[in-house]
Amino acid sequence: MIVTELLVGAIVGLIISTTGVGGGIIILPILTYFFGLNALAAVATANFLSMLMKISSSYMHFKMGNIPFKGAMIVLAIMLPSTLLASVLVTWIASFPQYQLQTEWGINALVTVAILFSLYLFLQRLFFSLPLKPDAKQHNIKSLLLPAVMAGIVLGATGVGGGVVVLPLLLRYMQLNIKQAIGTSIFVTTILSGASALAYAQDGHTDIKLALILCIGAVFSMPLAKYLLLRLSERTFQLITLFIIVCSAIMMSINLFVS
Repeated sequence: MIVTELLVGAIVGLIISTTGVGGGIIILPILTYFFGLNALAAVATANFLSMLMKISSSYMHFKMGNIPFKGAMIVLAIMLPSTLLASVLVTWIASFPQYQLQTEWGINALVTVAILFSLYLFLQRLFFSLPLKPDAKQHNIKSLLLPAVMAGIVLGATGVGGGVVVLPLLLRYMQLNIKQAIGTSIFVTTILSGASALAYAQDGHTDIKLALILCIGAVFSMPLAKYLLLRLSERTFQLITLFIIVCSAIMMSINLFVS
C-alpha cells in the first residue's frame, strides 16, 4: 500500500511541477476514488498535500527564474482573504449534518464550473490572443481583481486553484509566458493552499498521514520535472496543460451528474 501511495505521489508531483495543474484537479479524484475520502476530507487533504508538494516545486521554479516576485505578491494579496473566508465558511456549513450532502454536491459543482471557465480562458489565450497595447499591463492588473477574488473562493472551497484557475488568470491578465505563469501559479497556491489547509485542519478533516506519504513520493519526481522544464518548448507545455485541463473537465462533469 505504501509503495502504491509513493508511486501515486510521484506521478502527481511530476504533473504539478511541470504544468501547474494538479493540486485539486488530479488529487481530488485520487483521494475520492482510490483512497475513499468524502468530499470535505478530500478537499482538506488536497489543500494540505498541494502545499507540501508545491514547496519544493516553488523553490525549483524560483531557482530557474520563473517567478516574477512583485506580480506574484500582487496576486497573493488579492486572493488570500477570499481563500481563507471560503475555507472557514465551508467547514462551518459542513458542521451541520443536514447540509452534508448539499455541501458535497456544491463542492463538485463549483469544481466543474471552475474547470470549464479556466478552459475557456486558456483556449482564448492559446488560439485567440491579441497583441498587447502600451497600457495593457496596467489595465489587466485592474481587471484581475474580481477574477482573482473568485479564484480564491474556488481554491478555498474546493482545493482547485493552480493549473485550472490561477494559471489561466495569470496568462490572461498578467501577460506572463507559460513557464512564468506556471512558476507563479505554483508559488502563489503553495501559500494559499497552506492557509486553506490550516482552516480545515481546525475541525480534523485532513488526513495528514496520507498527505505526507504522497508528498514523499512527489519528491522523487523533481529531477525528471526539472529536466523536462529545461528541454521542452513553451508550446509543448501549453498543449500538455490544455490536455490535462480538458481531461479534468470531462472527468469532473461526469462526477457531478453521477453523484
